[in-house]
Amino acid sequence: MLYFFLFLAVAFASIFSALFGLAGGTMIMAVLTWTMGIKNAVPLHSAVQFVGNMARIGVYYKLIEWKIVRYFVLLTLPGAYLGGLCVGFFSEKWLELSVGFFILVTIIIPKPSFKNGLRYEIFTLLGFLGSFLGMLVAVSGPFIASFFVLNNIHKEKMVATKSVCQGITQIAKLLIFATVVRFSFAKFGLLLLCLGCAAIVGTLVGKYLMEKISEKAYNVLNNWLLAVIALGMVASALMKF
Repeated sequence: MLYFFLFLAVAFASIFSALFGLAGGTMIMAVLTWTMGIKNAVPLHSAVQFVGNMARIGVYYKLIEWKIVRYFVLLTLPGAYLGGLCVGFFSEKWLELSVGFFILVTIIIPKPSFKNGLRYEIFTLLGFLGSFLGMLVAVSGPFIASFFVLNNIHKEKMVATKSVCQGITQIAKLLIFATVVRFSFAKFGLLLLCLGCAAIVGTLVGKYLMEKISEKAYNVLNNWLLAVIALGMVASALMKF
């Protein structure tokens, strides 16, 4: 019953990831946290998101901005390694609380727009920060996506390029979880197979629906979804104190 619920939740969340380029990861993290606990949820989230990102790369391949990817990838592994070293310093309730507050901050912070886009070097720093924060709070997607919005990338290109960048980040995180943190992914093999299939199904449905949603509509809906999920996680963490 739990696996069926998680399959539906991940499939639904993956539709939003394929549509918006974010929100889905936050939803998956919230569901995994509520059902598996934060310490299991963070590495499991990385594995599921990796599959989802690979699926989005497959359906949006022709729209990827490869120059951004080349700059982004340079410091992802050092960032993940440093984040992995810091994982043991946080208790479960503090990690969950930090996740919720992190998401709320990404919603509240003003996002100015730059006409000529950002310098590509900024994406190297973004790759480092995204992988570092991803090891600690898992859902760094909203943080990364805000930079893509600043760079004036159309929604389809943003989803395509961000999926590659996030996929690279997830690879770095998975390596650190398996080596530095020594998390046992094999223990959750059947669950990960189930959730990986759900991520692929959701991606295909999301791709079909992409052209039916305007940029303004998905921005508004995304912010509301993130706010609700973040507040839920903060409330859940506070109840544990």
